[in-house]
Amino acid sequence: MPNKDWLISDHKGVSKKFVQETASEVGVYLADYNPDITARDAGRLGGRITQKLVSAGKQNLGE
Repeated sequence: MPNKDWLISDHKGVSKKFVQETASEVGVYLADYNPDITARDAGRLGGRITQKLVSAGKQNLGE
C-alpha cells in the first residue's frame, strides 16, 4: 500500500510533498516560488504528475 501522505491535497488539488517528490524524480529544482523554471521542465514535471495520478487512479479502479 503506498504512503497516503501524497493523497492530502493543497488548494490546487495536489499535495506539495507529492509535487516536490515528483520534481526530484525528473531532476527539476522546485521552490515555493520559482519564476526561472523553463517551459520544458514544467512540461516534464506536469507530464510525470499526470502519469502518476492516472496510474494511481487505475490501481484504485482495479485495472
